[in-house]
This record gives sequence, structure tokens and C-alpha cells, in this order.
Amino acid sequence: MTQLPTFKSSGNTRHLWHNSLSAKFVWVQLFIAFIIIASTIGVFWLIQRDQLLQQQQELNRTYGQVVISRLQEISGIYEAIAVSMAGVAGQYLQQPQQLQELQKVIPALLDRKHPNDLLAGGGIWPEPRDENTLSSKSLFWFRDTNNTLIQTTDYNRNAVTPYHNEKWYRPTHLYPANVAFWSPAYRDPVTGTAMVTASVPIRAEHRFIGAATIDISLAGINELFHGLSRDLSGYIIALDYRNQLLSLPQGLQQHLQITPSQVNDIQILSAKIPAFTVFKSALQTADDAIIVQAQKHPLFTEQQLRKLPSLINDPNKLMQAIVQNGPQHWPKAAELVDLVEIQHDPLLGEDALVSVFLMPDTFWKILVVTPLSQLHHNAYLLAGKVGLFLVIIQLLAMLLLSLIQKRIFIAPITKMASTLKMQNLAELELLQNTRHDEFGELAGSFLERVRQLETEMSGLYAENLALEQQLQVQESAQIKLLNLTEQLGALQKFSQHIIHMKDLNGGYIWVNDKYCELLGREREQLLGHTDQQIFPALEFPLTVQHEQRVLQSRAPFSAEEPLHIHHGGNRPFFVTRFPLKNELGEINGIGAIGFDLSGVKRSEVQLQGEIDKLQQQLDALLQQIQQQKMQQRSFAKEKQLANQQEHQLQQEIERLHHLEQPLPRLLTLLISTLSKRLDQLSAALYHHASDEAIPLALQQAEALRHLLPLVNYQRNEIQALAIDEFFDDLLIFMAPELATVEVLIEVDKDLRLLAAGKSWQHLIIFYRLISNIANDAFPTSQHDKQLRIALTENNGHVLIRLTDNGNGMTQSQVAAIQQQWQQHSTNGTLATVYHYLNTQLNGALSLACAPTKGCCITIQLPAIQPE
Repeated sequence: MTQLPTFKSSGNTRHLWHNSLSAKFVWVQLFIAFIIIASTIGVFWLIQRDQLLQQQQELNRTYGQVVISRLQEISGIYEAIAVSMAGVAGQYLQQPQQLQELQKVIPALLDRKHPNDLLAGGGIWPEPRDENTLSSKSLFWFRDTNNTLIQTTDYNRNAVTPYHNEKWYRPTHLYPANVAFWSPAYRDPVTGTAMVTASVPIRAEHRFIGAATIDISLAGINELFHGLSRDLSGYIIALDYRNQLLSLPQGLQQHLQITPSQVNDIQILSAKIPAFTVFKSALQTADDAIIVQAQKHPLFTEQQLRKLPSLINDPNKLMQAIVQNGPQHWPKAAELVDLVEIQHDPLLGEDALVSVFLMPDTFWKILVVTPLSQLHHNAYLLAGKVGLFLVIIQLLAMLLLSLIQKRIFIAPITKMASTLKMQNLAELELLQNTRHDEFGELAGSFLERVRQLETEMSGLYAENLALEQQLQVQESAQIKLLNLTEQLGALQKFSQHIIHMKDLNGGYIWVNDKYCELLGREREQLLGHTDQQIFPALEFPLTVQHEQRVLQSRAPFSAEEPLHIHHGGNRPFFVTRFPLKNELGEINGIGAIGFDLSGVKRSEVQLQGEIDKLQQQLDALLQQIQQQKMQQRSFAKEKQLANQQEHQLQQEIERLHHLEQPLPRLLTLLISTLSKRLDQLSAALYHHASDEAIPLALQQAEALRHLLPLVNYQRNEIQALAIDEFFDDLLIFMAPELATVEVLIEVDKDLRLLAAGKSWQHLIIFYRLISNIANDAFPTSQHDKQLRIALTENNGHVLIRLTDNGNGMTQSQVAAIQQQWQQHSTNGTLATVYHYLNTQLNGALSLACAPTKGCCITIQLPAIQPE
């Protein structure tokens, strides 16, 4: 019988009780029991808490509906007053002789004689554009510090913002009669009172003629909510639909030193009390509900909604949604939009539940806050009772399970452990034969494992011998590799040619010292980086092309390339690039060896210089021989060419003089006809078209009116051209074109200047110049595009300077243009203008430019002295 190999064992052969298998089973059972008990208690606590939370939510919902019902009752009273005022005003505004009676009726409707009245003022606001009303003056009353109604006319003064642009007035254009629009909280610019306004449109014969308003002070609303929250164990916060405070509990007002009359946003609470940041998501949910409802049931078109005033909190969507839902009376009743919890409410001193309600008609957001202390107390009490019974049951079950486990599992395992410790393989074989369960299979596995260990030990001896032989081979290879490394190091250090290697991504993996010296970089700065990373401001088109060619052809390639060295400038190198391959023949990089060609280039330059000198001497001799022959021929040709150019120039002047008479008359007639037709079109659009077409048509009509004096032939024959008035008309005519390219033009003029020529001739010159500068002189990305026009007089001449801050031109470009002038060419704007000035107006043109600093064009014209 094979015996187990002998192993060294520690002297202490007895296990401690807490390390025994029985103790571990007990600890596992205790841990599982703890998890079960804790989970059960948690489930009961959550169930009980959910039930109590539902009760608390239902209580909050009921109380919120009661509060909103009371608010609806109060807001309905004020809406009824506003509707009555609108009905009365609709009759009186159509009867001018009864306007004095209206000033008596309105105060009677406003003065309710109620001690808890929230009314801060109100009035009648006629539509200023209405021609049938007697006057567009507003009638407005407000309560002073003595609670007395006083009429004020401050809103009719120019110093105050026109009321027809206020956010409480504009939406009433869209509302039907007898429907009130509630504004957000604001501070009245005349009385200085913080208030909200209910506006009702005044309509007569289905036409909007004004609005009637009722103002409710925020101080009164705050006191109203304080009274409504006295029977509540928590408190109430009221906001308008722009999330501005309408009411705050007294505790928060004292803590934050603010009141709703200051017209603060809800953000001030979140900024000073971090616990109130949970309001943000709940209020956003309310805003989303308003917007979604408006999108489902739109009442007005997008064109009608463009008249709404702009607001700061998503003005287009939320304000349009408010206007869409108001006439549809959505929601019909108080709408609970969200429920949130506050961790440690600063006013209640504990966790609290917040119900967010949306009030009908006014779209106010009412936040009802109640404590959760009773909820937690009841949940903990139930969980404690359930936990006590679960602990007793689990302890009994654990004791029974421990006895069963000891008999079935622990005793056989203990016996097998003792057998293995005594190295008694015979006992293991007996256990394998007598037990036919997992313990018997485990004993057989132990026996099989012992046999495998003996076999593996024999194999390990053989592998050890093979490893010793392999180690000798590796030592020989290491010596050979060390020699190659020393040779490569010498090549890297002492080679005067540049050598480097790159991976497939262009990153350097090996460079020699000469390459580092020329680039002025340490080896660590090059390895792992590409050329673009090392020199981001340089471009390497040849390097990239040659590397791609090597990768595609999989063969070496040689070519001349420039190398940017750190001393500045480029040095030519003859570079041979070749692919780097691995043991499988796959390309994993590119190598390069470069030879310096700067010495060869210098020799070539010297040799080429000597050749050039000899060639110049030869050319000088040939030129001297041919010079005498060419002088006579060139003199005759130049004289003939000058005669031809003079004759052509005289013909061109005569042709322009013939065309001068009918062309301006025709342009004058066309512009006048177009102007009249556009005026008729503008009048028709004003009565029938949209608000966008009217300004566009008027703008085009204004431009054509200013084009007419620019081409008016009769006016040119009667009086001399005032150059300052000419530029006023020209810039107004070109305003749409200049606005499209965002060019700002400034004109400097000190006195009235009269210039020679006709306005249409100056139009031909300056329209082309300004249009060319506006479209071509500035880069697309430039924001401050400016063109300055200066008008001055100097020695009987009018000087006109056009200075821009655009791209400018190089000296070579300016020289090319001046060469066109000398050749009398008409290709290009500046050449055409130069030719026209010389031949038609006896004027002159000069050009001064600098790259990236713009150009200055100076035009000189004969001046005419006023009589």
C-alpha cells in the first residue's frame, strides 16, 4: 500500500474552538439570520412607511385643494370686477362725450370698502393705435398709504415706459372678452408697489380697443396665505408662473431678511438654503406640464404669439403656453404636479413632505410643506415589534439546523481530516468503499491526486534538466546580443549621418545623436512623438508622401528632403527610407538614413554663380551688338503705337460723350417708375400683408428714393454736385447690401464741398468701389469690419479717402495694379475707376496698402467754388 509523503507539521495539533468547522457554521447561520431579520424589518418598515406616506400625501392634497379653492374664490371676485370694468369701458370709449362719466364709474367699482381687501389699484388702458377712441390716455387709480384711491397720470408721460409694451398688457390682444390674463409679480414703475395684475381685454364690435386691469398687492397676498396656514402643522410657499415669490412664511422672512414685496425669484431660497434645491425639479415639472398641455391643444397661431413680451425663464415656450392655456381654463381644478421630500427642513427642523399644486387661471404654484416625524415614529414602532418575534424564531431554527448539520456534514468531514492528517491511505480506501456519497468520492479523489503527484514529480525532474540546457543557450544568445547592442550604440553616437526609425503612426522609436543635435531636442523629447507634435507650426508634405510611398511599395525609396534645424532655416539631405519588418514579414515601422547635401549645394551655388557671370558677359556683348539695330526699329514702332493709342482714346471719349445724354434720362425714368410702384406696393402690404413684409417694402422704397437723386439728369444740369449729400444718398441706398456683409461705414465731413462731374458719374465710381471693398476686402471671420470715408478740400481739389481695416494687399499686388493703370487696362474695379477718372472727370487715384492692415484709396477731383 502506497503511503502519503511525509510533510512537516506544526507542533500545535489541536485547533482552537473558533477555528473549527462547527463554529464557522454557527457564524454563517448567525450572519444569514441577521440578513433575513434585517430584510424583513426593512420590508415591513417600507410597507408601513409607504402607507403612512400615502396618508400624508392625501392630507397634503386635501389641504392644498382647500387653500386653492379659497384662492379661486378671492381671485374670481377680482376677475369679476375687471370684467365689469372692461364692459363699462367698452361702452364709454365708443362715446367720447361720456368719458367724464367713466372717471366716476371706475373708482366706484374699485372701492369695495372691505377691511381685508387686497386691491392695490386698477384702471382703463386704451389701445394707442385705435383711431375711434377719444384719447389714448390711460385712466389709473392706486391706493396710497391711507388706503385711499388716487388717480395718477404718470403713465401718460414720456419718461415712463409705454404701458402698451408691458407684460400685463400685450397678451390681452389675444384673449377673448370676459377672460382675465394674470401677470407675473412685478413692481409698478409709478407707484413702486409690488403686485400682480389681472387684465381683461376691452372689445367693441369684435375689435380690441384696450384693457381693464385690477392690481393685487403682494403684501396683501402674503397676509392672506399667513391666515390660510394658521391651522396647518407646516407652512405654505406661493410662487407665480415665473417662480417669483408671492408668499413666504414669517419664519423664513425673518431668517432670510426678505419679503415677497421685494419680487425675488425662488433661486434666492435655493442659494441661501441648500435643502430647498429640491424645488427646482418640482417647479420644472410644473412648467413642463403647462407647456405639454399647450402643445396638445393650441389655441393661437405662432404669428399671433409673436406679440408676447419676452421673459427671462424660457420666455418663448412658457409664456406662450400660459397664453394658450388661459382662455381654455386649464386646469379646471387644482392640479397636483409633484411630490418631493426635504431633508431636514430649516423651518420645521426635521424631514418634510412638499406637495406642489398648480392653481387654475392664475397658474400660481402652491407649495404645501408638512413634517414627516409622525410617519417615521409609526414605521419604527411596527418594525421593532416584528423584529423581536423574528429574532426568537430565527434562534430556534438556527439551533435545530446546527444539530442536523453536525450529524450529516461536520462529523464525516472531521473524520476525513483526521485520516489525512495521520497519512493513513488505507483508511481513505476503506472510506471510499464503504460510503457511496460525496464523502466517498472525495476520498477517492484524494487517492487519485496522490498518484498524480508522484507522476508529476517524475516529469518535473525531466523538465528541470531541459531548462538547464536551455539556460546555456540563452546565455550564449545574450552575449551575441550584447555585442550587437554595443555596435548599434557606436553607430548611434558617432555617425555623422541622420538615422531614425518610426512606428506606423509616425512616432519616433529610435534616433541617433546627430539627428538630435540638428533638431536641438533631447532624445526623450523625440521618442514616442510625431513630427507634428514636435513642430506643430511646420508642415512636412514631402516626409509624409515618402513614408506613404514606402508603406505602399514595401521597398526602399530615396529622395532629397529639407530638414528644419534648430539654428533656423532648412538644410537639404538625401534621405533613404526603408520598411522595418518583424519575424513574420509584416511591416511595423519605417527607417531612414540621411546624408547632408549642404556642402554639395554650396559648391553648386558657387559653380552656378560663375556660370551666371559668364552668361551675363556673353549677354552684354550680344546686347551691344543688337542694341543699335533695335533702337531704330523700336523708335518707329513706339511712335506708331502712341499714335494708335491716342486715336483709340479720342474715339472712346467721343463714344462716352454720345452715350452720356440718353443713359441718365433713361435711368431716371426707370428709378422714378419703380419708386412709385414700390410705394403702391408698400401701401397695399401695410393694409393686408404680415408685419414682416411691411418694414422690408418700406426699406426698399426708401433705398430707391435715395437712388433717384444719384441718377437724376435734370438736377445735374441745374446745380453743381454736393459731394457730402451724394454720399448720404449713396450709403442709404447701399444700406441693405452693407448690412448683409456686416460692414460699418463712418463719414467724416467738415464743410459743404462741390465737386466736378455729375451724380450718376460719381455713382459709377463710388458704388463699385464701396461694393468691392465690402465684399472682397474683409475676411469672412472678421467681426469689426469698418470703412471710413473722409471728405476734405486741398488747393482747389476735393480729396476723398476710403480707408478700411481688412486684409490689405502686398507690395507686389499694388505694383501689379499700378502697372494696369500705366497700360490703360480696364480689367478689374480699380483699373476701370482709374481709367474713368482720367478720361471723364480729370481726376486722379492713388493706393496705399499694407498686409493685414487694410488699404487707403485716395481720389482727387476738381472742386467747384460756390457762387
